[in-house]
Amino acid sequence: MTDTGSVARSLPDGWFIDDDQLVRAQAELARELPPGHLLSGRSVRVVAIRDGTDDVLCRHVDDHARFTVIHLSWLGREELDAHHPTVEVDGDFDAFLRYERAFLGA
Repeated sequence: MTDTGSVARSLPDGWFIDDDQLVRAQAELARELPPGHLLSGRSVRVVAIRDGTDDVLCRHVDDHARFTVIHLSWLGREELDAHHPTVEVDGDFDAFLRYERAFLGA
């Protein structure tokens, strides 16, 4: 997975890309990340959103093969501890797909 188009074509059912919502989710992620969080100080881009949840798929800018699913809280401010927003999975795209199958019970 090296380009956004291949990510979009490979997204499991239930994940979508909407430019306006991606921009809002990216801004919220920036607000929520406290010092010490896995993504604190890292450059990531929100590339997809899971429909009906607050989960976002982030792609690491400096390592395009690395993806992280974050469950946003939508507090509109920095979280209180480094465990939030919750990291659901962190790894390559295949790790994301395995997580998604487990999430769906498939």
